[in-house]
Amino acid sequence: MKQIIPTLSLLIGLLNNLMAQPADKKSMEMGGGGFNIGYGYMDVSKLNVFIPENTSKFKNSMLLVGGSGHIIIENFVIGGSGFGIIGDEIKTDSFKVNLNGGLGTFDVGYVLINKKRLKFYPMLGIGRGGFGLQILSNKNLSIDHVVKNPGQEINISQSNFVADVSLNLDIIPFLKYNELENSYGGFMTGIKIGYIYSLPSSDWEYAGGDINGGPNFGYKMFYFKLILGGFGYQNNKNK
Repeated sequence: MKQIIPTLSLLIGLLNNLMAQPADKKSMEMGGGGFNIGYGYMDVSKLNVFIPENTSKFKNSMLLVGGSGHIIIENFVIGGSGFGIIGDEIKTDSFKVNLNGGLGTFDVGYVLINKKRLKFYPMLGIGRGGFGLQILSNKNLSIDHVVKNPGQEINISQSNFVADVSLNLDIIPFLKYNELENSYGGFMTGIKIGYIYSLPSSDWEYAGGDINGGPNFGYKMFYFKLILGGFGYQNNKNK
Protein backbone atom coordinates (compact mmCIF):
# COMPACT_ATOMS: atom_id res chain seq x y z
CA MET A 1 0.00 0.00 0.00
CA LYS A 2 2.89 2.39 0.75
CA GLN A 3 4.17 1.95 -2.82
CA ILE A 4 0.71 2.29 -4.39
CA ILE A 5 -0.08 5.78 -3.04
CA PRO A 6 3.02 7.51 -4.54
CA THR A 7 2.43 5.69 -7.84
CA LEU A 8 -1.18 6.87 -8.00
CA SER A 9 -0.09 10.41 -7.14
CA LEU A 10 2.47 10.33 -9.95
CA LEU A 11 -0.13 9.02 -12.42
CA ILE A 12 -2.70 11.66 -11.42
CA GLY A 13 -0.07 14.37 -11.78
CA LEU A 14 0.85 13.12 -15.26
CA LEU A 15 -2.79 13.04 -16.38
CA ASN A 16 -3.40 16.54 -15.02
CA ASN A 17 -0.37 17.80 -16.94
CA LEU A 18 -1.54 16.15 -20.17
CA MET A 19 -5.08 17.46 -19.80
CA ALA A 20 -3.82 20.98 -19.20
CA GLN A 21 -2.26 21.05 -22.69
CA PRO A 22 -4.70 22.44 -25.29
CA ALA A 23 -5.68 20.43 -28.32
CA ASP A 24 -4.37 21.58 -31.70
CA LYS A 25 -7.63 22.69 -33.30
CA LYS A 26 -6.00 23.02 -36.73
CA SER A 27 -4.71 19.47 -36.77
CA MET A 28 -7.86 17.56 -37.56
CA GLU A 29 -6.38 14.47 -39.21
CA MET A 30 -5.13 12.06 -36.59
CA GLY A 31 -5.08 8.39 -35.76
CA GLY A 32 -3.36 5.64 -33.87
CA GLY A 33 -3.23 1.95 -33.15
CA GLY A 34 -1.17 -0.80 -31.68
CA PHE A 35 -0.81 -4.11 -29.92
CA ASN A 36 -3.39 -5.06 -27.28
CA ILE A 37 -2.99 -7.42 -24.36
CA GLY A 38 -5.43 -7.84 -21.53
CA TYR A 39 -7.53 -9.84 -19.12
CA GLY A 40 -11.10 -11.02 -19.59
CA TYR A 41 -13.61 -12.53 -17.19
CA MET A 42 -16.53 -14.61 -18.45
CA ASP A 43 -18.70 -17.25 -16.80
CA VAL A 44 -17.96 -20.47 -18.72
CA SER A 45 -19.54 -22.88 -16.24
CA LYS A 46 -22.05 -24.04 -18.89
CA LEU A 47 -19.18 -25.46 -20.93
CA ASN A 48 -18.33 -27.95 -18.19
CA VAL A 49 -20.90 -30.28 -19.80
CA PHE A 50 -18.24 -31.08 -22.43
CA ILE A 51 -15.85 -32.62 -19.89
CA PRO A 52 -16.22 -35.62 -17.54
CA GLU A 53 -17.75 -34.91 -14.13
CA ASN A 54 -14.76 -36.25 -12.20
CA THR A 55 -12.35 -33.62 -13.56
CA SER A 56 -11.66 -30.06 -12.45
CA LYS A 57 -13.89 -27.31 -13.86
CA PHE A 58 -13.01 -24.44 -16.21
CA LYS A 59 -11.82 -21.17 -14.70
CA ASN A 60 -13.43 -17.94 -15.87
CA SER A 61 -10.20 -16.01 -16.55
CA MET A 62 -9.12 -15.26 -20.15
CA LEU A 63 -5.98 -13.89 -21.79
CA LEU A 64 -6.73 -11.46 -24.64
CA VAL A 65 -4.13 -10.77 -27.36
CA GLY A 66 -4.67 -8.72 -30.53
CA GLY A 67 -4.55 -5.30 -32.12
CA SER A 68 -6.62 -2.22 -32.87
CA GLY A 69 -6.49 0.98 -34.87
CA HIS A 70 -8.59 4.11 -35.27
CA ILE A 71 -8.77 7.54 -36.83
CA ILE A 72 -10.27 10.70 -35.36
CA ILE A 73 -12.13 13.12 -37.62
CA GLU A 74 -13.15 16.20 -35.63
CA ASN A 75 -14.23 14.33 -32.47
CA PHE A 76 -15.66 11.26 -34.20
CA VAL A 77 -13.73 7.99 -33.90
CA ILE A 78 -13.78 5.26 -36.53
CA GLY A 79 -11.71 2.10 -36.28
CA GLY A 80 -11.48 -1.63 -35.97
CA SER A 81 -10.13 -4.22 -33.58
CA GLY A 82 -9.53 -7.93 -33.42
CA PHE A 83 -8.12 -10.29 -30.84
CA GLY A 84 -7.77 -13.89 -29.84
CA ILE A 85 -8.95 -15.34 -26.55
CA ILE A 86 -6.94 -17.94 -24.64
CA GLY A 87 -8.96 -19.58 -21.91
CA ASP A 88 -8.38 -22.24 -19.28
CA GLU A 89 -6.89 -25.67 -19.95
CA ILE A 90 -7.80 -28.88 -18.15
CA LYS A 91 -5.25 -31.66 -18.39
CA THR A 92 -5.40 -35.27 -17.23
CA ASP A 93 -3.31 -38.37 -17.90
CA SER A 94 -5.44 -39.25 -20.94
CA PHE A 95 -6.69 -35.97 -22.46
CA LYS A 96 -6.54 -32.19 -22.34
CA VAL A 97 -9.24 -29.63 -23.09
CA ASN A 98 -8.63 -25.93 -23.68
CA LEU A 99 -10.96 -22.99 -24.22
CA ASN A 100 -10.28 -20.50 -27.01
CA GLY A 101 -11.99 -17.98 -29.23
CA GLY A 102 -11.64 -14.72 -31.08
CA LEU A 103 -13.58 -11.82 -32.52
CA GLY A 104 -13.33 -8.76 -34.72
CA THR A 105 -15.37 -5.54 -34.67
CA PHE A 106 -15.95 -2.31 -36.55
CA ASP A 107 -15.79 0.49 -33.99
CA VAL A 108 -17.29 3.97 -33.70
CA GLY A 109 -16.99 6.49 -30.90
CA TYR A 110 -16.87 10.12 -29.87
CA VAL A 111 -14.01 11.90 -28.11
CA LEU A 112 -15.13 13.54 -24.85
CA ILE A 113 -11.67 14.78 -23.83
CA ASN A 114 -9.55 15.80 -26.83
CA LYS A 115 -6.17 17.12 -25.73
CA LYS A 116 -3.05 16.97 -27.84
CA ARG A 117 -1.50 14.23 -25.71
CA LEU A 118 -4.59 12.67 -24.19
CA LYS A 119 -7.85 11.34 -25.67
CA PHE A 120 -10.78 9.88 -23.78
CA TYR A 121 -13.76 8.39 -25.58
CA PRO A 122 -16.51 5.79 -25.31
CA MET A 123 -16.76 3.36 -28.21
CA LEU A 124 -19.21 0.84 -29.63
CA GLY A 125 -17.97 -2.09 -31.69
CA ILE A 126 -20.14 -4.39 -33.80
CA GLY A 127 -18.77 -7.56 -35.35
CA ARG A 128 -18.62 -11.31 -35.12
CA GLY A 129 -16.97 -13.66 -32.69
CA GLY A 130 -16.50 -17.33 -32.06
CA PHE A 131 -15.79 -19.35 -28.94
CA GLY A 132 -15.32 -23.01 -28.18
CA LEU A 133 -13.03 -25.72 -26.94
CA GLN A 134 -10.51 -28.18 -28.25
CA ILE A 135 -10.32 -31.75 -26.93
CA LEU A 136 -7.03 -33.57 -27.50
CA SER A 137 -5.61 -36.96 -26.58
CA ASN A 138 -2.82 -36.59 -24.06
CA LYS A 139 -1.02 -39.90 -24.30
CA ASN A 140 1.14 -41.87 -26.70
CA LEU A 141 -0.81 -43.89 -29.26
CA SER A 142 0.03 -46.90 -31.38
CA ILE A 143 -0.62 -46.83 -35.11
CA ASP A 144 -3.21 -49.60 -34.67
CA HIS A 145 -5.10 -47.45 -32.17
CA VAL A 146 -5.06 -44.48 -34.55
CA VAL A 147 -6.43 -46.59 -37.41
CA LYS A 148 -9.12 -48.24 -35.30
CA ASN A 149 -10.13 -45.04 -33.47
CA PRO A 150 -10.15 -42.10 -35.91
CA GLY A 151 -11.10 -38.63 -34.71
CA GLN A 152 -8.83 -38.40 -31.68
CA GLU A 153 -9.08 -34.60 -31.81
CA ILE A 154 -12.22 -32.49 -31.92
CA ASN A 155 -12.79 -28.73 -32.08
CA ILE A 156 -16.21 -27.61 -30.85
CA SER A 157 -17.30 -24.03 -31.46
CA GLN A 158 -20.09 -21.57 -32.11
CA SER A 159 -20.11 -18.10 -33.67
CA ASN A 160 -22.46 -15.13 -33.44
CA PHE A 161 -22.70 -11.37 -33.83
CA VAL A 162 -21.17 -9.46 -30.91
CA ALA A 163 -21.40 -5.98 -29.41
CA ASP A 164 -18.41 -4.44 -27.64
CA VAL A 165 -18.99 -1.37 -25.42
CA SER A 166 -15.85 0.25 -24.03
CA LEU A 167 -14.21 3.30 -22.43
CA ASN A 168 -10.85 4.23 -23.97
CA LEU A 169 -7.96 6.36 -22.77
CA ASP A 170 -5.10 7.16 -25.19
CA ILE A 171 -1.94 8.79 -23.82
CA ILE A 172 0.67 10.24 -26.21
CA PRO A 173 3.48 11.44 -23.92
CA PHE A 174 5.93 12.46 -26.65
CA LEU A 175 5.40 13.89 -30.15
CA LYS A 176 8.08 14.41 -32.79
CA TYR A 177 7.66 16.73 -35.76
CA ASN A 178 8.37 15.38 -39.26
CA GLU A 179 9.14 18.38 -41.44
CA LEU A 180 8.99 16.41 -44.68
CA GLU A 181 5.49 15.07 -43.96
CA ASN A 182 4.41 18.18 -42.03
CA SER A 183 3.11 15.87 -39.31
CA TYR A 184 3.60 14.83 -35.71
CA GLY A 185 4.02 11.29 -34.47
CA GLY A 186 4.90 9.50 -31.30
CA PHE A 187 4.53 6.56 -28.96
CA MET A 188 1.05 5.87 -27.64
CA THR A 189 -0.08 3.84 -24.69
CA GLY A 190 -3.64 3.37 -23.59
CA ILE A 191 -6.23 1.61 -21.48
CA LYS A 192 -9.44 0.02 -22.72
CA ILE A 193 -12.14 -1.21 -20.34
CA GLY A 194 -15.25 -2.83 -21.74
CA TYR A 195 -17.94 -5.47 -21.96
CA ILE A 196 -18.64 -7.87 -24.83
CA TYR A 197 -22.07 -9.39 -25.36
CA SER A 198 -23.67 -11.78 -27.82
CA LEU A 199 -27.09 -13.42 -27.82
CA PRO A 200 -26.96 -16.91 -26.30
CA SER A 201 -27.10 -19.80 -28.75
CA SER A 202 -27.13 -23.58 -28.55
CA ASP A 203 -25.85 -24.01 -32.13
CA TRP A 204 -22.56 -25.88 -31.69
CA GLU A 205 -20.57 -27.45 -34.50
CA TYR A 206 -17.37 -29.29 -35.28
CA ALA A 207 -15.55 -30.10 -38.51
CA GLY A 208 -17.88 -33.01 -39.27
CA GLY A 209 -21.24 -31.35 -38.60
CA ASP A 210 -23.46 -30.08 -35.81
CA ILE A 211 -23.49 -31.05 -32.14
CA ASN A 212 -27.00 -31.57 -30.74
CA GLY A 213 -27.95 -30.83 -27.15
CA GLY A 214 -25.21 -28.31 -26.46
CA PRO A 215 -25.56 -25.59 -23.78
CA ASN A 216 -27.17 -22.22 -24.46
CA PHE A 217 -24.09 -19.99 -24.36
CA GLY A 218 -22.96 -16.53 -25.51
CA TYR A 219 -20.36 -13.86 -24.84
CA LYS A 220 -20.84 -11.99 -21.55
CA MET A 221 -17.31 -10.85 -20.85
CA PHE A 222 -15.84 -7.95 -18.90
CA TYR A 223 -12.31 -7.05 -19.94
CA PHE A 224 -9.35 -4.76 -19.35
CA LYS A 225 -6.68 -4.14 -22.00
CA LEU A 226 -3.35 -2.35 -22.21
CA ILE A 227 -2.54 -0.80 -25.60
CA LEU A 228 1.01 -0.16 -26.88
CA GLY A 229 1.50 1.50 -30.24
CA GLY A 230 1.76 4.82 -32.00
CA PHE A 231 -0.25 7.96 -32.72
CA GLY A 232 0.08 10.63 -35.36
CA TYR A 233 -1.30 14.05 -36.39
CA GLN A 234 -1.37 15.39 -39.92
CA ASN A 235 -0.71 19.11 -39.53
CA ASN A 236 -3.14 21.18 -41.60
CA LYS A 237 -1.71 24.62 -40.87
CA ASN A 238 -0.33 25.03 -44.35
CA LYS A 239 -3.43 23.74 -46.14
